[in-house]
Amino acid sequence: MTAGFAEDTDQGTEGRYVIGVDIGGTFTDACAVAVADGKTFTAKARSTPEDLTRGLVEALHLLSAEVGLRLPDLLQSTVKFAHGTTQTTNVLFTWSGARTGLITTRGFGDEILIMRARGRVAGKSLAERRHLRATDKPPRIVEPELIEEVNERVDFRGRPLVRLTEDEARRAVGALLDKGTESIAVALLWSHENPEHELLIAKVVSEMSPGTYVALSHELAPVVGEYERASTAAVDAYVGPTLVAYLRQLVDILREASLQVPLLVLQGGGGAATADHTVPVNTIESGPAAGMVAAKSVAQSTGLDNVIATDVGGTTFKVGLIVDGEIPMARETIINQYSLLMPMIDVVSIGAGGGSIAWADDTRLRVGPQSAGSDPGPACYGWGGKQPTVTDADLVLGFLNANFFLGGRQKLNRRLAEKAIRERVARPLFDGDVIKAAAGIRRVVDAAMADLVRKATIERGHDPRAFLLYAYGGAGPLHAADYAKDIGVGTIIVPPEATVYSAYGAAASDIQHSAQRSVRPEMLFEESELRKALNSLETQVRGFLDQQGVPTQEVRLTYWADMRYERQLHDVRVPLKMLPDDRLADAFQSAFLSRYGTIYGAGAILTDVNTQLLKLGVEGVGVIAKPPPRRFELRISDSPLVSEGTRDIFWPEADRWIETPIFHGPSVAPGAQIQGPAVIDHPGTTIVIPELGAARVDEVGNTVITLWGG
Repeated sequence: MTAGFAEDTDQGTEGRYVIGVDIGGTFTDACAVAVADGKTFTAKARSTPEDLTRGLVEALHLLSAEVGLRLPDLLQSTVKFAHGTTQTTNVLFTWSGARTGLITTRGFGDEILIMRARGRVAGKSLAERRHLRATDKPPRIVEPELIEEVNERVDFRGRPLVRLTEDEARRAVGALLDKGTESIAVALLWSHENPEHELLIAKVVSEMSPGTYVALSHELAPVVGEYERASTAAVDAYVGPTLVAYLRQLVDILREASLQVPLLVLQGGGGAATADHTVPVNTIESGPAAGMVAAKSVAQSTGLDNVIATDVGGTTFKVGLIVDGEIPMARETIINQYSLLMPMIDVVSIGAGGGSIAWADDTRLRVGPQSAGSDPGPACYGWGGKQPTVTDADLVLGFLNANFFLGGRQKLNRRLAEKAIRERVARPLFDGDVIKAAAGIRRVVDAAMADLVRKATIERGHDPRAFLLYAYGGAGPLHAADYAKDIGVGTIIVPPEATVYSAYGAAASDIQHSAQRSVRPEMLFEESELRKALNSLETQVRGFLDQQGVPTQEVRLTYWADMRYERQLHDVRVPLKMLPDDRLADAFQSAFLSRYGTIYGAGAILTDVNTQLLKLGVEGVGVIAKPPPRRFELRISDSPLVSEGTRDIFWPEADRWIETPIFHGPSVAPGAQIQGPAVIDHPGTTIVIPELGAARVDEVGNTVITLWGG
């Protein structure tokens, strides 16, 4: 069974669907796109942290009702089912992973504990690093008593100096199993040059304890950096058992519900893999990655090159960039202060979302990073939450329609929201004035969001004024005008699938796999060895994609090298779309000089300094089924659309109540123009258009907001 739907094309596309699902901290989103015409159906259900499959199945039932089919009929008509999961991220942030053991080379057992002497500040902001005494290392995912060292040694060329014996391997594995270890990470020195010893340990584990999860560093991160490889393997072992059990349960549930295609799981790098080929550590931050995939897909279809993608969910605010049509990738990702050598889309985030809790810190108003999540949720949900949140503030100010939340499926309780804000924020900070307190909550969270966008753009050398801003997630369109204006962005695009955008991105994803390895610097000048290394990586990538059922003609490859000038510390990634027939060294050197000049300026190019080769890699994308673009006939009017009613809204920027025109989102047709101030109520989100702004709906259903003045 293949991951695409090439085999189904002869049967036609009528009545067939692509489905994407994403689980967030508060809601589980589902999206179905009709293959025939691109019509989109969406649904949201409450996330169920105690058993994520419950919320997922509920979202699918709601989705099938929107489509107008029974769930078994919808799943039988599905040609692609892709899932972005927070399971591994939840495990890391709640420190609820498996009891993990680590086997490493004798003398290097403390490496995972020392953390290259940067564990206290890894992933911390500059401001946090300045207060070093307030920092600390993260909780241990491998306890010291669960670290076993073995007598073995391989040199930097992969030559065994001290061979690992099977008896020694059995001793180490047995010691960990006797201590109740549930999973084992293996990270031996230079194993990426010769994996023989790690493979022996894996064989011993499978014989002594067949159900124990094993993570091998040479498979996960075959590159130089012994701590980073050990950290990557340890994190994979820590989250692996939970994800494997979850995916097995989910596959069984979906099969029983009549799904006949493979379950695809989103990766942090933006691609997908079938459930049985999913590497757990690769799924960390797969939800944000899915949103970026959707943003890139829409940007390409509309000819946009530079986009700031912003996602405001119930728990976090995330920012990613599309620069010159491409999504930047992070070569090393820091999660909870642990270093991971996995290719991931470069997305930054803070704890700021609809469920972020507002609280009084002496004389200051603070918002987040704590979130009410889905249990107990914001006070206005009536699920038992007592803490005031951003959603409560938006309701009290009038931005949210209490009777149309989730299309009317859930009523919001303004009285509970006011009570929470009054007791926790208004009384200690605003003399009991609930409206001023709610306005303060909105101002604080919008300022925090704007600050994160500055860090993602200005601090990385990008002028945000040269970008368009995408706003998605349930609360993104509700706040985008405020944080966009703060950073000088003049155009906001709210996609029609904004409320379930990560689920839509999962549906738009392709199968993706990458392979990399560290190499000797002198290999740059050894043509045959260089080509042999790249061909070997290409074979790995093609083999993986072939296992996923991707036809050879649908595979797209990109080759790259990490290079730098001699005696420099920072390397540059140099991509090649294809391998040249002439000398590879010349092609890489030329590409390096071009890329170096682009990043640092033409004047920084050094013509008399040697270049060094550090790593080689191959990225493979297997193009599979995805939602087709949908375009509407525009009905352009010379005058703005007339509202269907008004609502009194307190606008913090104006510091006053304004009788604001309200529009029913499903009734706003492509071509419509709306003058601010205004609010568009959609079933899953609310679009806010400020007084100094206007909106129009384009031919693909995007709501395009233009801001001016200030």
